[in-house]
Amino acid sequence: MAGMGRGGRGRMGGRGLGPGGECKCPSCGTTVPHKRGVPCYEEICPKCGSRMVRP
Repeated sequence: MAGMGRGGRGRMGGRGLGPGGECKCPSCGTTVPHKRGVPCYEEICPKCGSRMVRP
C-alpha cells in the first residue's frame, strides 16, 4: 500500500497503543493510568519501584 511506510504498521511500528488505558507492574501487579506522551516502560511502580509495562 502506498503511504504506509516500511512495515506498513504506522508511525510507531505498531507499538504505540494510544493515550488511554493503563500501565501495569510486572512484579507486584499494581496498575496506574497511562499518561499521554509517557511510555509505560518509563513509569516507575509507586509500590515496589519496578518499571511498568503496557498490558
